[in-house]
Amino acid sequence: MTPREPATHRDAISRRSGLRQVAGLSVLIGCLLLSACAVSPQAQPRSISVQATAQETLKATLSMLAERGFVIRHGDGNLGQIDAVLASRSGYEVHAQVTSGGERPAGLVMQNGDTYLTLSGRRGGQPLEAVELDPLFIDVQNRLGLLP
Repeated sequence: MTPREPATHRDAISRRSGLRQVAGLSVLIGCLLLSACAVSPQAQPRSISVQATAQETLKATLSMLAERGFVIRHGDGNLGQIDAVLASRSGYEVHAQVTSGGERPAGLVMQNGDTYLTLSGRRGGQPLEAVELDPLFIDVQNRLGLLP
């Protein structure tokens, strides 16, 4: 063995070690990028309009959520917003927005006045379907005396 051969052998080992580090770093970066792409879908809002004041609608919505066992995390009468979570089910949350006049909100399915109630929610990170929000709308309309 000449003195040059061990240096070449050491260089080869060093190169392989460097390649392993680069490969490991590439795998780590790839995993991080893939996990960043795993974003949960946005909750789709659903709206109705009612023949009641914004204050009456907000009050009826707050009452309906509380009686159904929701814990109100945030409520703002000036903004017309309520954020609530269902106490008996972890990960079940509802957002309510009440507006009056102005632009028609996204997801409007029923036009019957100039006060808009918009609901959206999640259960286990997944958006609630329209059929899961409909009973809440019906309950609010009933509390407002708008249903026969």
